Amino acid sequence: MLKRILLEDIHYKAMALFVGFLLWFVANFGTKTVLSVEKELEVRNAEEKYTYRLTRKKVRLKIAFIERFVPTEVVDKTKPFVDVRGLPPGRYNLKVMVENPYKLLVSAEKIEPERVEVYISEAPRGGK
Repeated sequence: MLKRILLEDIHYKAMALFVGFLLWFVANFGTKTVLSVEKELEVRNAEEKYTYRLTRKKVRLKIAFIERFVPTEVVDKTKPFVDVRGLPPGRYNLKVMVENPYKLLVSAEKIEPERVEVYISEAPRGGK
């Protein structure tokens, strides 16, 4: 009798247990903290034969993270950058991207400014 009660409609009982666990998890650990930080903007995939000038050296990030799981040192590992791979000399309006090694725990909610102008020119030949 007890075996029949436990095993009858087992898939519904398993689903109810799973949903209950998710609700418990969100109630206990789901509060996100939003932190506003200013970070240096990095130029990725730069070539030595060009010089790069950015209109903004720093960007402001609003980073959301679950405070119970994430120490503040992890937030420091998020890095904003612009990718200049394969671009010839000229003026470009490039999107600012964020490198984030902890995508499930930390997310960049807002980037200010979202785009940055990059001036690419030939590097001077000869001495540095």
